[in-house]
Amino acid sequence: MDAHSDAAQTADNLNALPVVDVAVDGARAGAGAAGILSYALPRQWHARIDVGQLVWVPLRKLLVLGVVVAWGEDQKRAGLKPIHAPVEPAYRLNEDRLAVAAWLSRQTATSFFAAVSPFLPPGVAHRAVEHLRLAPEVMSGAVNVTPAQRRLLALLEERGELSLDAARAALASSLVSVVPKLEQQGLIERVVHVTHRSPNPRLERFVRLVSDDLHVVNNAPRQRAVVDFLVQRARLAPLDDGGLVRVADVLERTGTDPSTLVALRRKGVVEEIALPRSSATVEVSPTPAPALTPLQASAWREVERALTTRDPTPLLLHGVTGSGKTEIYLRAVAWCLRHGRSALILVPEIGLASQVVRRFTARFPGKVAVLHSALPDADRYGTWQAVSAGSFPVVVGPRSALFAPVDDLGLIVLDEEHDGAYKQEADPRYHARGLAEFLAAQQGAVVIHGSATPAVETYWRSEGTEVRRLSLPARVGPDLGAVDGDRTRGALDLPDVDVVDMRLELHRGNSSLFSHRLREVLERALAAREQAILFLNRRGLATVVLCRSCGGTLLCPLCDVPLVYHQDRHRLLCHRCNHRETPPGGCPTCRDPLNYFGAGTQRVEEEVRKLLPDARVLRWDQDSIRREGGHERMLRRVERREVDVLVGTQMIAKGLDLPLVTAIGVIHADTMLHLPDFRSGERTFQLLTQVAGRAGRRAPGSQVVVQSYTPDHYAIQAASRHDYAAFYAEEIDFRRAHGYPPFSRLVRYLFRHADDAVCAAEADTMALELARHARRAAPSLRVDLLGPTPAFASRVRGRYQWQIVLRADDLEPLLDGLPARPGWTVDVDPQSLLS
Repeated sequence: MDAHSDAAQTADNLNALPVVDVAVDGARAGAGAAGILSYALPRQWHARIDVGQLVWVPLRKLLVLGVVVAWGEDQKRAGLKPIHAPVEPAYRLNEDRLAVAAWLSRQTATSFFAAVSPFLPPGVAHRAVEHLRLAPEVMSGAVNVTPAQRRLLALLEERGELSLDAARAALASSLVSVVPKLEQQGLIERVVHVTHRSPNPRLERFVRLVSDDLHVVNNAPRQRAVVDFLVQRARLAPLDDGGLVRVADVLERTGTDPSTLVALRRKGVVEEIALPRSSATVEVSPTPAPALTPLQASAWREVERALTTRDPTPLLLHGVTGSGKTEIYLRAVAWCLRHGRSALILVPEIGLASQVVRRFTARFPGKVAVLHSALPDADRYGTWQAVSAGSFPVVVGPRSALFAPVDDLGLIVLDEEHDGAYKQEADPRYHARGLAEFLAAQQGAVVIHGSATPAVETYWRSEGTEVRRLSLPARVGPDLGAVDGDRTRGALDLPDVDVVDMRLELHRGNSSLFSHRLREVLERALAAREQAILFLNRRGLATVVLCRSCGGTLLCPLCDVPLVYHQDRHRLLCHRCNHRETPPGGCPTCRDPLNYFGAGTQRVEEEVRKLLPDARVLRWDQDSIRREGGHERMLRRVERREVDVLVGTQMIAKGLDLPLVTAIGVIHADTMLHLPDFRSGERTFQLLTQVAGRAGRRAPGSQVVVQSYTPDHYAIQAASRHDYAAFYAEEIDFRRAHGYPPFSRLVRYLFRHADDAVCAAEADTMALELARHARRAAPSLRVDLLGPTPAFASRVRGRYQWQIVLRADDLEPLLDGLPARPGWTVDVDPQSLLS
């Protein structure tokens, strides 16, 4: 596909120029084009642009980013727009990253630029400023130029490189015709520099001991506590850290306040220093590695063998909750560091992974970077640059950490590999599992998929030869001080799980949220000064607001889904589009009183406070996170024993290690079980197993109560026994019978429009194109088209949604040239069909 010039160009200017193919931001992919356009390469850039180079190119009267992906097949072609300029500072992708982008573009049916963009430096597209400068060996005395052109040349000779805006201001001219003419004559160059929105990194405060004359603090206990702490840290810290300790750490560990540090500073005992956060990696000495149990040692031998032989065959580390999977990851990272290789540690959500980050930074001080998109621009760019320079060989982050600019990759870990957060929901719609395996095969690295509840597809592959399975079927006991380091003598059993049939509770007259059994477990835990978790996968006070007289339900006017009542805001909220409104005084249809049914986290919190008035209750959901100041602050409160009962949604089921939690209640186990999605049973089993795994991680005797209206469902029964094998046997039979993954692959097409009739007509057209493509690309392949139909959420934010699901036994023959009409979202291997 060519980018034809809109303005007339003389044959002498652009004829016979070399041609390059560029993956362009904003160029539409489809029918195999992948958004790659051809451009002429002006002579002044011949020596400075090569394959992989990040450049600025014109597209539809705009200046946009592009990446040179190849030299054009037709090396001498007229009528093409020229490349505008390379990006400065220069950035070039190597062949390996271009190969990853090519694979990603094909596997996700997206444009090449969308696939390559995650590799680019953070903030590269935030702001582009065009600059002018004299071409090499050009002086302002050039002949055959107009007076206006001569003035610009003289200005550039006098001041050097200038932004285009500065040149216009200095000469009081728009320079509309001056700049192109001088550029055509080879007298000036136009370049585009990238500026960042936050050029100055944030500062962090540190303190260090500067005087050993300690008699001045003998009569000030709080000051003496700070001094003693700094002396102790100085003995443990690395020699090259300058004795610096974060002020926040000092205050937290000593229980003092900033005024104590001010007093010490005035006495000349300590000094405070502010350092850029990106350069302030100050940690205590590495924490020692614990002895491995025999089961861990067996798994570690397999991992070590793979690392030594550079075997990229994926490893599935299937271990029950608390079985010591993280210690295997830490050993693998240590091996990589000893052999000069880097490691990527992926977690589902960085906000919930603070405990994982702490363990890695404690074991490998000064070697670990945390990289994710929620960082401020300057912090993210500084960290990215430090990783690129090799300062941090270990990177911890969510799925986007796979694109970190590490060298000599030796290890990729996907912790909780089953988690849906590993699937990207915007272009490129990749799954971290597949991308990690491609990277490992390309670079001779080891990839470990770790989970207590592996994805059905991953476990199915481990039954063959595609994935090697390593098992940790028992929990690791606490360190009981054995001389030989053997922790198997204190091994812990998984917590007992009681499944309560809520239909029987209703029959016995108990209509509250809590069964009698759950009440007993909560009361016992609090009497023992232990902690409890109540899990519910719903926010808000009530799930449905309806009228018992006429049956009317309050729906979002933009999405046609029920509004949820939030008592703390006295608002009805739509959790899809964030529409908000005040609850009406009565039913809008018949004016009778409204009733609030169901239970959200706010309702559960209220009921706990009524049942246990002395309990300290913390609600942990998206609403409270914003109010409480983030995941880390809330986690610290739980760890400091400031909370007795934790009420939360699925985010509290993701990998938290809370030693004092001995009681867990699942309020409604059926929340996701009956949704029209083939993964609903799998998600229910995973969530119940994971939340149950938060209990009893330090001592026996923990109890889990699961409340359900369908207690006999195989997902609930298997979770109650911590029996993955039983769940898998049922689930794989269901998938095989109905032709769902792993026995097929799916592609979901979604179209949105304000007019439902337009959606329906466009969906019919798209279905015909897909059918033609399937017959042409793989005539003997069995392909099903499910739909077109309205999506499960038929209207979102005022726009109707229609979908088509393509199902094929083998998708590979169809990926080349997979059609995508304008306006369609294409999701290969979707994790959900409900959005």
